[in-house]
Amino acid sequence: MFWLRIATLGMAYLASQTVWALYNAYLPLLYGRFIASNAVIGLVMIIDNIASVTAQPAFAALSDRTVTRLGRRMPYLLAGMPLAAACFALIPRAPTLALLLGATLLMNLGIAVFTTPSYALMADISPEARLGRANGVINAMGGLGALVAFFFLNPLYERSPAAPFDASSLLLLAALVLILLAVPERRLALPGGPRPDAGGTAPAALPPPGGEGELRLGDLGGVMSAVRTVLTDRDRRTLLLLLAALCWVAAVNGAQNMFTRYGVEHLGLTPTDATFLLGFFALAFIVFAVPAGLVGDRLGRLPAIRAGAVGILLTFLLMTAVEDAAAARYIFLLGGVSWALIITNAYPVLLRLVPRALTGTYTGLWNVVIALAGLLSPPLYGLVVDAFGFGAFFWPGIAFLMVGLACSLAIRGPGSSCAHAGPVEGCG
Repeated sequence: MFWLRIATLGMAYLASQTVWALYNAYLPLLYGRFIASNAVIGLVMIIDNIASVTAQPAFAALSDRTVTRLGRRMPYLLAGMPLAAACFALIPRAPTLALLLGATLLMNLGIAVFTTPSYALMADISPEARLGRANGVINAMGGLGALVAFFFLNPLYERSPAAPFDASSLLLLAALVLILLAVPERRLALPGGPRPDAGGTAPAALPPPGGEGELRLGDLGGVMSAVRTVLTDRDRRTLLLLLAALCWVAAVNGAQNMFTRYGVEHLGLTPTDATFLLGFFALAFIVFAVPAGLVGDRLGRLPAIRAGAVGILLTFLLMTAVEDAAAARYIFLLGGVSWALIITNAYPVLLRLVPRALTGTYTGLWNVVIALAGLLSPPLYGLVVDAFGFGAFFWPGIAFLMVGLACSLAIRGPGSSCAHAGPVEGCG
């Protein structure tokens, strides 16, 4: 029953990933009906990143101190998922720029309301020993959502531009119904308080900003308080983990965003073939996401993360030397497996280091770091390519990955000794 509930929660992530896949594919075209400037369209396309570093962490922090008969997180799913679904269905039907922009803003707000609380809910109901595999299930379903969008919903666009948007909106609503039926949060959520750390001390609890159930500017300030705690804490493991995550995501996100141009301009592929090549990375990630969580749960999450960091670095190094698309498929399979080891196990390590009562706040901080990486890396990749050509395409990623690997190697076990390290963390 536990795994069924986790899979049901994963439906929210699956549905939201279909939304983002269609959003990134078609929003530039829809805005192109009203806006001639590519630069302006590009600015509109970062609304989601802005929401990720503002609204998402605010609602995450608020959910930590929400008290309702449904639980702490469920009210945010009830509010955000219908709003996101309705506005996403409106986007392709918007007859004016003002309505299109309004629908885009409200859709992003709706997703910001439920995304982090739903992810924190997974952590709330997962025992420590199962957290890695549970996170693997969530990530695998997110990857599956992208494949559903590309291979099943995408062809509907030729019949009607609104059809894939409608299907994705219905998926969001269906996911909400299933979660309400299968995940009784108040009964399943584990008790609050600090998680048992592998040593040292968890970051101090943050003062609650404002009253229960009331969104204030202080909710974003709660995340900023977490930032200050991470920066000033004598235990540097949380800071090192967040820096490593920033570097890893910056490397992979920047490469994915710009890879189609690299494939066309440098490898001589068609846009379709270049996109298809990326599918090997996604497929390996999906297939290995749950086994990666099992590896972390059984053998130690830090060793699993470090193995993944070495593997993804090797992937980028090999891609600098290989210009054959057939060989690149196998290299991307290695990359997808390595990425699964990192992403599946890094978030559970973060939760191991912070108080359980602040799961939402630190999940919000985690998402801020991921969003910042997504904002920073694509322009940097573009600058390097402009300066040195597409032969240098993977250089920024290699630099990021080396820094990330160094940060992960600097994360030590409890104190200065590994004598008391549990199987979850592993030792430095």
